[in-house]
Amino acid sequence: MMLHRIGLAGGLLPLVLSFGAVCLATATAAAREIYVNNVAGNDILDGAAPNSVNPGQGPFRTIAKALRVASAGDHIILANVGQPYKESVSLVGSRHSGTAYQPFTLEGNGAVLDGTRPVPQNAWEWVAGDVFRFQPEEKQFQQLFLDGAPLVRRTASDSNPASNHQVPALEPKQWALVDGWIYFRVEPVSLPQSYALTYATLPAGLTLYKVENVVISNLTIQGFRTDGVYLHDVAGPCALVGLNCRWNGRCGVAVEGVSQMQLISCTLEGNGQRQLLLNGYSDVDLSNSHVSGNGTTAWQLGKNAHLYVDGQPAEPDGAK
Repeated sequence: MMLHRIGLAGGLLPLVLSFGAVCLATATAAAREIYVNNVAGNDILDGAAPNSVNPGQGPFRTIAKALRVASAGDHIILANVGQPYKESVSLVGSRHSGTAYQPFTLEGNGAVLDGTRPVPQNAWEWVAGDVFRFQPEEKQFQQLFLDGAPLVRRTASDSNPASNHQVPALEPKQWALVDGWIYFRVEPVSLPQSYALTYATLPAGLTLYKVENVVISNLTIQGFRTDGVYLHDVAGPCALVGLNCRWNGRCGVAVEGVSQMQLISCTLEGNGQRQLLLNGYSDVDLSNSHVSGNGTTAWQLGKNAHLYVDGQPAEPDGAK
């Protein structure tokens, strides 16, 4: 495992953090604040206040509802109440965009966006010995969790030649994805139903498509089947600030199309295939961030993509 520690690129963080100050000084239209609380909120409320103080007034329950009512330059503010938001949400087009003076913002306040759900109790079938398996609905990318934390995964390089299914040799509480099946080895005299197992079911955590001048901050995005954050044709530039994208099936962050992005003070770790993927004509500035290969590629760059680390071009493929 190699840990990449990326220093702060000069001028990038002050630029992003100055958005709010410049907005207050120069914007002609005040941005609306939209509040979301996934415990105390309700989508029949107006989203105009963090608490329900008057009939009809108070926070929404879901981020999706906040995005449905949002307009350009608005601020969505999530309450962090200790319960993860179980949603896969998208920001699309001009209504979810802003300007350099008034960006569209999603403030996570340290909340968690989670794409997992429990493995159905009746999904398991016995294979041999202490090994069981089940077939998830989506088979290409996956993650398996115990008590909310990822389990050790074995791959084809650990194949057990004695197995008819070419299942890697598994120790207790390890798993593998083979031909669309998740294999899991239990401890002696145990069954899979004895464990609080969850798996990745929702697609990408956050999708940004054809937006400009968006800031997403202070959010953990985990357990999604493909990517924590997927961006296509974003400009302005857009910024991810203080995000922790971990344990997703494919990538922590994937950037495609003609895109301009800043990743500032982010952590990308433990994702299934690579931590950061750049394709198309994407330009990304990465600063003051931790990118942990953890046995997978730290980053991968397509032919026409560019990654800058402290203002310097990065190698096409980050070390493992």
